[in-house]
Amino acid sequence: MSDALDSLPARPLRQREVTALNHADAFTLVVPVDREEAVEAETREPVVVTERLILGTDDWVKGLVYDGGWVVVESVAVDDPDEERFEAMRDCEAAVADYEA
Repeated sequence: MSDALDSLPARPLRQREVTALNHADAFTLVVPVDREEAVEAETREPVVVTERLILGTDDWVKGLVYDGGWVVVESVAVDDPDEERFEAMRDCEAAVADYEA
């Protein structure tokens, strides 16, 4: 994985972390494919997490699934983000949806 992907925590992302990634310079888009309610282990507080993401930069879009660690299930190079990003996102979303642990 790239350095930016290596910085993801070794667990599903909390909703606030997805939001923070959307504001980070490393990615131009971060889209959770699914969300589920969970309980924070330390505090027992309810949280919303995602184990399936679409990440994008101006150069690529990747579909990731958390399966004991973040796994890139699809990666699409993008030459023209304005023209190609949407289709790349659809391809990655389909790969994420089809992934079975």
